[in-house]
Amino acid sequence: MNGMIDIHNHVVFKFDDGPQSLEEALEMLQIAHEQGISAVFATSHFAENISEDLEGEYFRKLEQLREAAEEKDIPVAVYSGAELFFHHYLEQTIKNHRVSTLAGLQQYALIEFPLFLMPSGVEDVLFNLSLNNIIPIIAHPERYSALQDKPEKAIAFLRHGGLLQVNAGSILGEFGKQVQKLAMWMLENRMVHFIGSDAHAPRGRTFKLQEAVDYLRNHLDEDYIRMLVQENPLKIINEIPIREVHVPEEDEKPSFFQRLKRRLKG
Repeated sequence: MNGMIDIHNHVVFKFDDGPQSLEEALEMLQIAHEQGISAVFATSHFAENISEDLEGEYFRKLEQLREAAEEKDIPVAVYSGAELFFHHYLEQTIKNHRVSTLAGLQQYALIEFPLFLMPSGVEDVLFNLSLNNIIPIIAHPERYSALQDKPEKAIAFLRHGGLLQVNAGSILGEFGKQVQKLAMWMLENRMVHFIGSDAHAPRGRTFKLQEAVDYLRNHLDEDYIRMLVQENPLKIINEIPIREVHVPEEDEKPSFFQRLKRRLKG
C-alpha cells in the first residue's frame, strides 16, 4: 500500500536507542520507501527533563537526516516528534517543548508507559491533556503487562481522551503470542487509531508496515486498514483532531473481558 505514514519510529541517528550512524538512518528511510511509506515521524525517546541542549541536538540531527535523504533521493518526508515517557507533568512539558508534539503542532503527543508497571493517575493526566486540546496517543498499549492483566484499561484510555497506536511487530507476533492476541483483539474491536513500526534499526526492529497490512487483510476490512496507516496519520499533519472514538461496551455472561482473558491465556 503506497502513501502510508509511520507515526512511531526512532530514525534520528546517535540519539537514543535508534540507528548508530547517519548511514544506518538513511538505510532505514530507504526501507521505509520500499515499504510504500511516504512520511515518518521521528519519535525519539524523551523523559521528563528535556534540556535546551538535548532538544537542540535532536533538531540538528533531524535536519542533517532530512538533507542527506534529499541528497540520496529518498522520497520520505521526516517530521519531528517524540515518544514521551509518562510523567505527571506532561502538560507542562508539552507546552514548553516543540519536540514534544508530532510535527511540533501542539496537538498530538505520543506517550509511552513502563512495560511492567502502570503508574497511578494516568486517566487524570490524559483527561487534562484532552481538556487543553492536546490529543494523547498511547504507544503500543498491547505490550504493557498491566493491560494484559486488565485489558479494560485500554477502554479507560479511550474514555479519558486517549488514542491507541499498535506496533506492526506486535501484529506479526514478534513480541509473543499474548501481545499479538491483545493487539488483534483491540484491532478487531476498532479501538486502534494508528499502526506504527516502532523501527529502531535497518535490521531486526525495522519498518514493517507493509507486512502488517498484508497480515491484517485477512482480518480487517480495507477501509479500516487505510484509516490506520494513511488517513488518521494524515490528520496529524493537517491538524485535524480525531475526537470521535469507538468505545466497546461490556457484554453480559460471559463478559467482554472474561472472554478476552480466556483468549489471552489460550
